[in-house]
Amino acid sequence: MGKGDSSLGTEARLRDRPERPIRLSARQREVLTLVAQGATDNEIACRLCLSSPSVPEYVKRIRKRLGANSRAHAVALALRLGLIDADPPEQLST
Repeated sequence: MGKGDSSLGTEARLRDRPERPIRLSARQREVLTLVAQGATDNEIACRLCLSSPSVPEYVKRIRKRLGANSRAHAVALALRLGLIDADPPEQLST
């Protein structure tokens, strides 16, 4: 099975689970929105008043919940599922 086949399988599994919709906490949505905007872990930590080590843990849990293979895959799935908005990036200040 190729790498592309795996992501298609994940998306099909997510679509075929109407009994348990995927939900992210407000904080997880904030983190993933900043990931989608290209923020680094340190920028996300500063912006959301989190410790630097906690940001990768948030991303790890988000990826697990979505069944995503990477940060980019998590963003793509969340956008497709309407869990985060595709608004233009805000100015990130560090």
